[in-house]
Amino acid sequence: RMQRAHRVVPLAAAGVLAVIGGVEIVLDPAFRAAPIGPALVLGLIVAGTVVASIAPIAATAIVAALFPVSSALGLDGPTGVSVLAFFLVPGWAAYRRPPRRSWIAPVIAQLMATAGLAAGAVLHAGSAAAETTPDLAAVVWENLFFSLLAWASWFVGILARGARDRAERASRLAEALDAERESREQRILVEERQRIAREIHDAVAHSVSVMTLQVGAVRSTLAPDAPQAEMLLGIERLGRESVAELRSVVGILRHTDEVPPASPPSLERASELADDVRSAGLDVILRETGELGSMPRAVDVSAYRVLQEALTNVMRHAPGARAEISVDRSPTRVVVAVRNGAPAAAAAAAPQSHGEGGHGLVGMRERVAMFDGRFEAGPTADGGFDVRAEFPIGDAR
Repeated sequence: RMQRAHRVVPLAAAGVLAVIGGVEIVLDPAFRAAPIGPALVLGLIVAGTVVASIAPIAATAIVAALFPVSSALGLDGPTGVSVLAFFLVPGWAAYRRPPRRSWIAPVIAQLMATAGLAAGAVLHAGSAAAETTPDLAAVVWENLFFSLLAWASWFVGILARGARDRAERASRLAEALDAERESREQRILVEERQRIAREIHDAVAHSVSVMTLQVGAVRSTLAPDAPQAEMLLGIERLGRESVAELRSVVGILRHTDEVPPASPPSLERASELADDVRSAGLDVILRETGELGSMPRAVDVSAYRVLQEALTNVMRHAPGARAEISVDRSPTRVVVAVRNGAPAAAAAAAPQSHGEGGHGLVGMRERVAMFDGRFEAGPTADGGFDVRAEFPIGDAR
């Protein structure tokens, strides 16, 4: 954008100078009587101003050439638009080029003005020697005036360039400060998340690990063929997987050769989940239909979590009951369902709330609602409980 402005400004100035010069030729009686000379000078000025868009120092030389050209054409001094252009172009050169280069522009302008004025004085003296003598003081003053005008223009351009550079440095500094602030805020956010993750790990993962170790210690005291040994083994395995999964969720899982990362939740692991629950003493039947390979990841994880929570509720509220799991996959939907019978007689007195007083059913319902699915849960006629979650997958990602 800045480069385009550097080209547009001289071109616009050339148009303005052309209009002003044309009006001057039309309105000034001396120029109107002999317009060819002023028109040639005006053309030189417009051409130099156009060149300023790509080569401002060379443009100064072209515009300053108006002095010798005016003298050669016999004009009585520079035109008004010539003075205006002579002031603008050296300043533009100073604005566009660093001082170590732009100082050439006022030097060229001064030399051109001096040569032109001197040539004009000589020509005037030669043509009117019999009548008048050139006023040397007037020639010196004109030379001094235009020289000072060129250097003043250059100095104004230097000031404008300095102001522009300071504004650009301030803008870059502001951008750097904004970037540093955003980086600092992001770093603080990451550190806070890591702190929370560590606290969750210390508060939950440690307790689950201790319980898992205690279960392992109890299992080691039993005979290998004892019926409780297989149940405790399943609980111990679930505890280890829960710790590994928790570490993965909070982002502080340390990948070592001794502790492999937890397997990602997926309906493809439904049979493993059924085996784990079965080893904990629950009679489970699993039925799977359809292909699960092309299921969107988000739906896959949510469906697995619903299945996991439903089986957890069965073990908690209906111990000893028989559970039937079904996973049905079609091109447009996936349906997971868990149905259990009445709890064993020893636990029949306990009501089967299945999470009504906590967050079990609420969490499952929210997972399904995220995908605009359908969730149904409630008691059955035989004293059991039925959970059914349907996830649409037609446009899921």
